[in-house]
Amino acid sequence: MEDYTHLFEKTSDQHGLFFESLILLNDCKNILEIGTAYATTTKYLCRGANLTGGTVYAYDLWENHGLTNQFQQLSSKDQCDSYLRSHGIENFVLTKIDSKSKEFRELVDKNHPTIDFVFIDGCHSYDGIKNDFEVVYPKLSQTGIIVFHDTLRIDGCREFMIDLRTKYFDGTYDIVDLPFGAYERRCGVSLLVKRSYPVINLLCDEICNFASR
Repeated sequence: MEDYTHLFEKTSDQHGLFFESLILLNDCKNILEIGTAYATTTKYLCRGANLTGGTVYAYDLWENHGLTNQFQQLSSKDQCDSYLRSHGIENFVLTKIDSKSKEFRELVDKNHPTIDFVFIDGCHSYDGIKNDFEVVYPKLSQTGIIVFHDTLRIDGCREFMIDLRTKYFDGTYDIVDLPFGAYERRCGVSLLVKRSYPVINLLCDEICNFASR
């Protein structure tokens, strides 16, 4: 198994800083990552969580994967653990599991009653990304964020983003697409952000309009 950590670090350095900032901005504490690979993005999630007193729970199959197992195994749980600790990071829990399994759904139900931030970068088939969304969305906090990876260039991910805006849209969230990437292959990320102001019961505390009324 070849080590492509340096290649993953190259792309993670771009979106990772953005995710770290989002976690801090939204004071996210319970953070999930589905699809960890070499943990290069996990590093940034943990850095953000460290600023909020949070923890990152990272889940990955760490086996050959894809609809026909056409993609080779990326890293391992032990390698990811060593990588994160080599950067002085300790606020994480790594779990080897198939996110499409019944066991994963039960694990999320048991351990994550509320989730503040989710990074979905696991199975990139339509059914895979839909499954991950359906597992975590009911647990998403009122101000929660889900980030989907590879939504610009991979068919299943792109199609699911379209359906989130149409077939599955329930009026409780907004979707923003960012075609990030300064390198040759732009991957794209899409953010699902809960529409929080109707439900968090916060009144306006400053009046800037209607001065003449």
